[in-house]
Amino acid sequence: MSDVKTKNPVGRPKFEITDEVLLNVENLMTKGLTKEQAAGMLGVSVSTFMLHQSENSEFSDAIKRGQSRGIDAVTNALFEKATIDRDNTAMIFFLKNRAGWVDKQEVATTVEQKHVIDLTRIPDDQLKSIEDAFSRTDVGTGESGEVSQIIEGIYEG
Repeated sequence: MSDVKTKNPVGRPKFEITDEVLLNVENLMTKGLTKEQAAGMLGVSVSTFMLHQSENSEFSDAIKRGQSRGIDAVTNALFEKATIDRDNTAMIFFLKNRAGWVDKQEVATTVEQKHVIDLTRIPDDQLKSIEDAFSRTDVGTGESGEVSQIIEGIYEG
């Protein structure tokens, strides 16, 4: 006589899609739970949840219906808050997300440019010629009409 051992089932029981499960998953999704959270609430792994979503159209539809119901409820509450309660925050949120409104900030800036010319390698006689040229024109003169000074071989104007 042989000793036959019967296999003891280990792990979670088989997950079956029933009307109760469909209603439950729809309600979970309506409340804004993620698929991972809904799987945990149903007592199944995320992979099992996703497998049933991809293979069972009723299960997939219940998920979509629940998500849509949740979005609808929040959208209606926001709309009522903005239109009936006249809540400024709700109005602004609605207009930014539905009407393309944006916050604008205008900033005026001024850029000051300073030019530095290195004259250290120019011979003194040529520097004198440059200085004379500046003194004969308005270019390089300050408010008082004076020519900027050459300090240590670097012209700063």
